[in-house]
Amino acid sequence: MQTPVIILSGFLGSGKTTLLLELIKTLHSRSLKPAILMNELGKADVDGQILSEAVQGLPLEKLFDGCICCSKKSEISGSLRGLLALAPDVILVELTGVANPEEVVDAMAEPELLNEVTLHKIITVIDAENVLEYSSIFSSDKELVHTLRRQLEVADLILVNKRDLVTDLHLSKVARLIQKHNEQAVVYNTMYGKFNSDAVIAELKPLNRQAATSARFNVVSHPQHPSSHQHSSSPGGQGNASFSRIQSVLIPVSGQTPVPLRKLEKWLKAKGKHVLRAKGYVLLDGSRSASLIQFSGKQIQHERTEYPGPYYIVIIGYELDEPALLADWQTGVVG
Repeated sequence: MQTPVIILSGFLGSGKTTLLLELIKTLHSRSLKPAILMNELGKADVDGQILSEAVQGLPLEKLFDGCICCSKKSEISGSLRGLLALAPDVILVELTGVANPEEVVDAMAEPELLNEVTLHKIITVIDAENVLEYSSIFSSDKELVHTLRRQLEVADLILVNKRDLVTDLHLSKVARLIQKHNEQAVVYNTMYGKFNSDAVIAELKPLNRQAATSARFNVVSHPQHPSSHQHSSSPGGQGNASFSRIQSVLIPVSGQTPVPLRKLEKWLKAKGKHVLRAKGYVLLDGSRSASLIQFSGKQIQHERTEYPGPYYIVIIGYELDEPALLADWQTGVVG
């Protein structure tokens, strides 16, 4: 059974840590054991200290001095596995304010985590007072503006925090901004991160697992290759159902028949906005060894590797129809 992961995103000062504390208290009140992965840009453990003081004995893993989607991305796997060894019922990931939640979802699809965790929800917290000014304030930093926009676009649930600091007219403008970038997210206007958390945790249940006796944080583990059967965090798939719009589907790839690169690229591009990323290991036409395939932003990259495990492609995208995707793979790429 996979462990659900809830990702908390939002720009600096929006109120993510306050929300995190509220969620932890609610989870404890329902006899659910949370574990926390926290990322901070600086070297100082400000938010981690706040959590440690507020909740004694909280399983907490911290990544400092870097963005979890950039310099710290390679450490996500070890951090999550260290927390998984403690047998939590749910893992809460609080991102630094300039991180894109998609990068964490991408990291969760690595072979060593693919069958261990499932994305449950992406929550984005926005600062009602300042969010309308971000595009003009950061106009010279297109990458940051893009990241802030993606935090809105990929969210399953958006909290418009600090509602008490703005007028109703201002709040209506914030609502139009959200509607422009995300028509499907559930939106709450909040103060101090307080809202009906049933929208997030109602589906969670105790997993009733025992922690590993040798469990330690910062565990560095050797990758485990995904099993050859299909994996999905989409409803109806194996393991826990995903309650997020972003899902992942594992497509087993035969090692007997090489895959034409152009055919694979055409197939991925044809999926349009439904596919955000794809990655995995396949045997390409004209090659005798595995190639690492990575697809993002409508561009495909490949490189030879010494990967010895079973071939597969992981598709990450919006509201994926797993049976249709698997059937289409057989006719569009293999056939």
